Amino acid sequence: MAENRKAYLDAQHRIEIRREPIPRPGPGEALVAIKANGICGSDIHFFHQGRLGNFVVTRPYVPGHEAGGEVAEVGEGVADLQPGDRVVAEPGIPCGRCRHCRSGRYNLCRDVVFLSAPPIDGTFCDYLSIRADMLHKMPEGMSFEMGALAEPTAVAVHAVNRGAVRNGETAAILGCGPIGLLTLQAFKAAGGARAVCVDGIGARRSKAADLGADETAEPGPDAERLRDVADVVFETAGSAAATAAAFAFARPGGRVVQVGWPEKNRVELDVAGFIEKELDYVAVNRYANAFPAAIAWLADGRVRGDLLITHRFAFDDVAEAFQFALDHRAEVIKAMVLN
Repeated sequence: MAENRKAYLDAQHRIEIRREPIPRPGPGEALVAIKANGICGSDIHFFHQGRLGNFVVTRPYVPGHEAGGEVAEVGEGVADLQPGDRVVAEPGIPCGRCRHCRSGRYNLCRDVVFLSAPPIDGTFCDYLSIRADMLHKMPEGMSFEMGALAEPTAVAVHAVNRGAVRNGETAAILGCGPIGLLTLQAFKAAGGARAVCVDGIGARRSKAADLGADETAEPGPDAERLRDVADVVFETAGSAAATAAAFAFARPGGRVVQVGWPEKNRVELDVAGFIEKELDYVAVNRYANAFPAAIAWLADGRVRGDLLITHRFAFDDVAEAFQFALDHRAEVIKAMVLN
C-alpha cells in the first residue's frame, strides 16, 4: 500500500521522516503529489534556531512551502482541476471573507493558514491535500523545479509591486540570496533600468552580475559610493545591519521596501535621514496576487530560476539537505529536494 512520507522537524532541531497514510481530498480540495521542494531561508531558521520572528517550533511539524507537483485526485465540487494537472501550491490560505480578503490584500487575513508556519504542516511530504483555489496551473514545458521557485518569485513580484517600480528607475538591492536575486530580476522585468546589488559574499555578487546587476558592492566602505543612488531600495538580506543602512541608499523622495525579516524584531533606524529625504517605507508580508506573474516570468525566462539552483537532494536525504544548506551558506543559493 502506498504511503505518504512526511519530514518532521522538532524543537531539538532534528528532522525525521515518518510514513503515514495518504490523505484524501475533502470538498473543494485537491490532492497533490509533490515533486519538488525548495528549501527556504525561513526553513533553515526554524531548523537552526527553532524560531523566526514570532513563530516558534514547540512540537514536531512539517516544514516547506516552495512546492511544485501534480494533481493526483480532486474532491467534490472541484471543476477546474483534474488528475495529471501540473500545479504550484500557494501556501498562504486565507479565509476569503474578511475585509482584507475582499479588498485583494488576502495576505493580511488574520485567519490565514500558512503552510510550514509552526505548528502548521508544510510541503515536505509526498502528498498534500490543499484547497483547490490555492493551486496554480503550470504552463506546458515548465519543470517542477521551476514550479517550486514560483513561491519565492512571488515574494519578489510582490516586493516590486509594493515598491511601485516605474520604467527607467534605479534600484539598490541589499542582499543577494535567493530573494534578492529574484527581486533583481523582477525589478528588471517590471521596467526597472539600473540595479546595484550589495552583499558580503563574492560568489553571490558574481551571480547578481550574471543575472543583470549593473554594479555590485560589499557592505560597508565599498558601498559608500552608492549613497543616494536609488529610486527604490529593497532590503532582502533579512539583516538588522542592512535594514539600518537602507535609508542611506535612497534618493530624496525615494522608496524603501522591507522584504527581509531581520534576525531581531527591533532595529535602530536613521529617522532623521528618513524624514529629511521624505522617504516612503513599506513592508512586504509574503505576497498577494503575485503568482500569475511569477509563473509567467519563470516560464518565459524573464526570471532565470534555473541559475539559482545550486544543489539537489533526494527526499530521503532531506535532513542532510537542511544541514548542508546551513553549513554551506556561502555556496548554496537554492537547494532543491526532489521526491
